Amino acid sequence: MNYVAIAAGALAIMALGFAWFHPALFGKSWMRGAGLTEEDMKGGNPLIMVGALLMAGVISYAMSRYAGHTEEGMSQFVHGMYHGFMPAIMYVAPVLVSKGLFEKKDIGWILTGAAYWVLAITLVGGIVYALTPVSAG
Repeated sequence: MNYVAIAAGALAIMALGFAWFHPALFGKSWMRGAGLTEEDMKGGNPLIMVGALLMAGVISYAMSRYAGHTEEGMSQFVHGMYHGFMPAIMYVAPVLVSKGLFEKKDIGWILTGAAYWVLAITLVGGIVYALTPVSAG
């Protein structure tokens, strides 16, 4: 088990989230769709970030269970991105979109969240695979 790869993947999910949901990028539209204001977001509970980091660690750990296999000469980063993208686009995005539709959420809010998770899981796959040595055999 490669703890450095797992930690790097988890931190990448968090860093992408900070950028993605920043008001300068998609944060304002996400807050509007969630029915939140900037005032609501101030003074947040630190346990939210701790919980989010733990969940990012779970995702990164799960991805690490498959890392280390590839064909000789194949880019581990690209291979890992593929292994992140496929479950994200085939499982995670449909679940999030379906959930949002049943909750009657704004389509922009739904797609912002789903796109974030597809990108985050794709990225964590690339990072975890790139940092995991290729197994022999």
